[in-house]
Amino acid sequence: MTELLLIRHGLPRAGVFDPGLSPEGTAQAERLAAWLVHEDLDALYTSPFQRARETAAPLERLTGLTATVLDDLREWDTDVSHPYTPPEQIRADDPRSVAMAEGRYEDFVPDLDWDDFRARAARAMDTILDAHPGGRVAAVCHGGITNTYLATVLGLAQMFWFHPGYTSVSRVRRMPGGRIVLHSVNETAHMVAERGAEPAEAANATQAAETTATADTVDAVA
Repeated sequence: MTELLLIRHGLPRAGVFDPGLSPEGTAQAERLAAWLVHEDLDALYTSPFQRARETAAPLERLTGLTATVLDDLREWDTDVSHPYTPPEQIRADDPRSVAMAEGRYEDFVPDLDWDDFRARAARAMDTILDAHPGGRVAAVCHGGITNTYLATVLGLAQMFWFHPGYTSVSRVRRMPGGRIVLHSVNETAHMVAERGAEPAEAANATQAAETTATADTVDAVA
């Protein structure tokens, strides 16, 4: 079995080209690294975008791994010639914000070639899984590509279907026969808890902060 952790980057700065992390995003990345260092990662990958690479940096430092930059992990916003604004900071009266609030996620990026994006997401994850049979690998990427890949695993027609938190972790597992199963979605316990906490304390923190969909019985195949 191979386990793949899909990690959304931390909160980026707004209004700049290919932004790095904001101070809050840097703190999120540090908490993520302190949490995942206990999971014996075998490899680390990152999107080429700066916000992903800076999220991966604390993990590189604590694990001693060097992140492989995989171009196929990039987000749908491949044009970095315009200032980036995090979706949560788009004005409420902007049509994109309205579309997102109403769950019309495809309308948020109406010009996207959805077939190409879905194929690229699957290709990226297959590349990683193929390279590390039997290992545990983390890939720091983006909310859109995580959405699309997990939708493919589950056989969903809607490619954007949930809103991952910053530095959230979603997990898939490739079973020995090649079947891909969804294990969890949107883990965020690291934002309020620390590994090594008292059991009751850790359980309460996890219940309050983590939205996890355990799906070991899901039969969907990517």
